[in-house]
Amino acid sequence: MADIRTNRYAILVCGILTMLMFGTIYAWSIFIPPLEAEFGWTRSQTSLVFSVAMIGLSFGMLSIGPLSKVLSLRACFVASTSLIVLGLFSCQFITELWQLYVFYGVCCGLGSGMSYTVWTTNTLAWFGDKVGFASGVLVMGFGMGALVLGSLASALIYSSLGWRLAFVVIAALALVEALVAINFIQEPPPRIAALKPKRDAVGVSLPGSKTVREPSFWLFCIWRSVVMGAGGAVIAEASVMMTGIGSSIAFATAAVGALGLGNGFGRPLGDILYDRIGQNRTLVVLPALALAVSVGMAAAYWFEAPWLFAPFLLVEGLLYGMYAAINTSYMRTTFGQRDLAMNTGISAVVLAPFNLVFPLVAAALFEWTGGYEAFFVIVPAFALLSLACGALCKPANARLQARYGGAGETAGTGIAGELQDAAGQTTGRSADGVGQRADREAGVAHRA
Repeated sequence: MADIRTNRYAILVCGILTMLMFGTIYAWSIFIPPLEAEFGWTRSQTSLVFSVAMIGLSFGMLSIGPLSKVLSLRACFVASTSLIVLGLFSCQFITELWQLYVFYGVCCGLGSGMSYTVWTTNTLAWFGDKVGFASGVLVMGFGMGALVLGSLASALIYSSLGWRLAFVVIAALALVEALVAINFIQEPPPRIAALKPKRDAVGVSLPGSKTVREPSFWLFCIWRSVVMGAGGAVIAEASVMMTGIGSSIAFATAAVGALGLGNGFGRPLGDILYDRIGQNRTLVVLPALALAVSVGMAAAYWFEAPWLFAPFLLVEGLLYGMYAAINTSYMRTTFGQRDLAMNTGISAVVLAPFNLVFPLVAAALFEWTGGYEAFFVIVPAFALLSLACGALCKPANARLQARYGGAGETAGTGIAGELQDAAGQTTGRSADGVGQRADREAGVAHRA
């Protein structure tokens, strides 16, 4: 009987469950009310926790590239799990604000980002012929963490256990899931590693040092970051936004769950949209939708209509997930597969300051005015900026193609040698890490 751990669909399911479990940081807003009530912390102080977690997420994603060159993916996963479990478990002992920043922000943020990259790397190595499908459902699981963990956290917090033991229960569940999941991290056999997509639209392959010099890279980063930064602020404070306009805690929790649901399903939808209508149209359609949603959310909040605000949260989650998903697709079609891990990691780090600033701005405006009306007034302006950057990306990419042409591409040679190397590896450790797996997916030779 075949070992289920060598079944690529079992690996995919395990990856989805792991992403779902480790998407804990998106459920942060559920913890805000009890913590503020017990310690008297301000909204700016508690909002900064989510900002720190998002920055940690970005750097955690970037770290696996260099770490995987000296450690196996399993070792990287052990490190990521240790950070998340340690962070969640330690949250029960919080008495000072800085402890919350360290335990939830730094530990859980870094651990979640590391686990994210470990599992996308591990799973996509088994799905070279279905990269878009596998990537979409994986990140869907990560985005839906707020739905599953948020509902669980709310039930635990408002039970006899309270918020402290809620952290302990979630930490225990994360540990148990990780102990099962680690058995599904392994190299695919040569015949699986050699699978390639039927249609492989790989652009000019540029290393990170050249990518950051291109206008199209920065236009895309601004396109993505201003909307995701604003969306991150909404995610960070969705629960208290709802209760602030008259929602019950139960309905606010359900709305946060809907936000997480949208965040999850938006990720595969983003890739589908990108494939169907192309890069240029996607970069215009999404900010246009973001503009419409931002206006709708502002109206719902101004008129204190939680029943209307909740469905807009769902759509906001969809857009956030779609924007997040486009990152990998854009970097791949514009700057190639060869250095995809590094280029997507750099773009994730560029997003980090926006994840820091926007929640702080939202919280500061709340403390200044007593509500989020002022915040929702300025959000449409950022959607317009994203729309402008999306429209400008087209000529920028044309200049990129004219400058480099096909010179940056790597011919699909040397695969046989790679497969021989893969066949000789029995430890599950890849000396070349993310880059070698990425090259297998593209069907290109790995650079020394």
